[in-house]
Formats: sequence, structure tokens, C-alpha cells
Amino acid sequence: MDYSFEGYLRNDGTAGTRNYIGVVCSVVCSSVIAKEISESVPGTIPIIHSNGCAQLGDDFQLTKNMLVGISANPNLYSALLVGLGCETNQVSGLLKSIPKTKPIEGIGIQQLAGGENTTKKGVQIVEQWAKEAAVMKRENLPLSSLTVGIVTVDIDEDSLKRIVPVVGKVIDLLVENDATVMMGLTDTLEPAGLLLAERTNSQEAKDKLRKLEEGLHRKRWKEIHKDQSAARSFSKEEKLLAALEAQMTGTSPIESLLGYNEKPKEKGLHLIVGTSNMVETFSNMASSGCNLVIVVSSRGILTGSVALPCMTITPQNPYGSFDELVDYTISEEDPSVQVEKVMKELVEISSGKQTSLEKLELGEFSIPHVGTTF
Repeated sequence: MDYSFEGYLRNDGTAGTRNYIGVVCSVVCSSVIAKEISESVPGTIPIIHSNGCAQLGDDFQLTKNMLVGISANPNLYSALLVGLGCETNQVSGLLKSIPKTKPIEGIGIQQLAGGENTTKKGVQIVEQWAKEAAVMKRENLPLSSLTVGIVTVDIDEDSLKRIVPVVGKVIDLLVENDATVMMGLTDTLEPAGLLLAERTNSQEAKDKLRKLEEGLHRKRWKEIHKDQSAARSFSKEEKLLAALEAQMTGTSPIESLLGYNEKPKEKGLHLIVGTSNMVETFSNMASSGCNLVIVVSSRGILTGSVALPCMTITPQNPYGSFDELVDYTISEEDPSVQVEKVMKELVEISSGKQTSLEKLELGEFSIPHVGTTF
């Protein structure tokens, strides 16, 4: 069966499932002004966060990279960068790093002599972009134009057993249709490192995945300068759950293991690092080029991405799901029939249908820390 969706074709050949105008703060100090600008003009989204001030080294670079990535995301028609003026993460540096494939501008509060002037200037810029974006039409595009993220959260063994036969085949179908899929490598999937390593031809990814089997490694603040980490062995239960979650990734080969803000170099199935903070994981996927996320959960979650439609899939739950948060419920119906239903829902959402989380306006953006702020 041929699958296609109605999306926004960008100048660089990518496609957006949404046509937002992003108002991006370079630093926490300009977040209020960025939000005021966004709230003044329909069709805009505020990309606000708590980083950007007095950051150094890898931590600073991660903030910069993720803001460059989100500004370049195909779901954004354009992006306005709003800075303070004295921050480490200067707007001028961001402007030099963002690909020149869409309208991008930057303004600063100190440069414009105050928040009121900055808000006025920002509104003027994004209002013009909003007029341009409003006349754009969706066009029929192949599934190969999609980059889909997959994340599991708040999941249990019983839920996974019912979800695996459906979502695993959906992932295989996406890959068969030349879509790009990024599976979140969160702490629940990490114990399956050896199983996942068997499915990749990338030696780099294979080595990293095998190392995961040694245990969970997280930096301790007091040991950052000693280059030591806290290791915790995985329990038998964690490994069994991870093995089941690994089955949900389907049968396609794993092309690579992506870090923060790393974009796939080829189509197919990729793993991408995630944290236990779902907003951080969604944000990393957005900055790496995803334009839609499938959230697999036992009952649904109360947050999503401000830039990506998050399609929530849950199993029928005897204890009750948060129905207002769910887009598709796995039932006892034949899995092959449900695969087609999920694909239909995915296509409709990619074509503009709002997800449950979008209707409730539950979307955020957050940047993780990889070390001390200063």
C-alpha cells in the first residue's frame, strides 16, 4: 500500500507536518520577552528554556546546538531569535550556525534599549512572517519525507506485550516506505544493549550498545572533574522489560546511535539518546529533525513537545487510561488491522489533524545539562 501525507515542502527538501513560526530565546533572561512576542501573534510557538547564561564547555555547546537544531526543524516556517545581549549564548553566534534555508532574524533587549521596544520589534517581524506562512498550502508528499520519533514512557510488561505486535510493524512499515525513524534510547531500553547491538552494521554503534550492558552510567556532580561515573547494574526484571521493548523497534537494521542534536545521515531506523525527562527527549528529537513523535505509554502523559505533534498510543487498560490524552488505543482486534489504523492516524496527524496533547496545548521545550553550568 502506498502511503502519503499532506505537508509543507521546505527549500532544503525536508517537509513539515506543521507550519509554525518559532520565537526562540537565546538565554533564560529573554524568555519572558520571547513568550510575550509569541503570545501576541497566532501561529507562533515560544521556544523558551532555562539555559544560555554563564555556560561553558560541552554544556554551552549543547545549548547552542539544540537551539540551532530547533530553529532549523522543518516544522518551523521561520525563527526569530531573542537575546538579552550579555549572555554566553550570543544571538550572533546562533545566526551564523543556523542553515540559511528559511527566514531567520535575531534581536536583542539591550540592543533595542529595553523589553518594550524588543517586544514591539519582534511582533512586527513575526506578524509579517505569519502573513507569509498563512498563504502556504500543504502538498501531497511521500512518507519518505517524514522523520518520526518513538518514545516509551511509563510502560509496564503487560502493556508492552499488547503494544509490540502493532507498533513494531508500524516501525517496519515506516522504514519500508523510506521514512526516517528515531527510537528513543531511554533508561528503560538501555539494558537491551547487547540485543540491539546485534542489529547494527555500524561498528561505532555496536561498541556503544555493548557497553550499555555493563550498567547504567550517570555523572555525579562532585565527580565531574575526576571523569568518574556512578555505575548501577541492571536487574533481571529491567533486562526482561528492555528485551520486550527492543522487540517493539521492529525488525529493521539499526543504522546508527545518535547523541544530542545529531541528525541521521541516512534513512531507516536509528536510536537516539533520551533521558527520563520526556520533554528533554522530545526536544532533542525536535532539534535532530523529527517532525512527529509517537508516544507509547500505559496510560498517557501530561506533556508533549511545543514543536512536534505527539501521537499517544496506549493499550486498553482495565484501570482506565487518560482518554483525553490518547490518540489510539490498542485493542484485542487483529494486529494487522490495527497497524493500518495506526498508520491512518499517523498520516492524518502528519497532514494537520491535531493530537490530543495539541488540543490541550500541552507542549514544552527543555535542554538537558551534560555538566555543571559554570
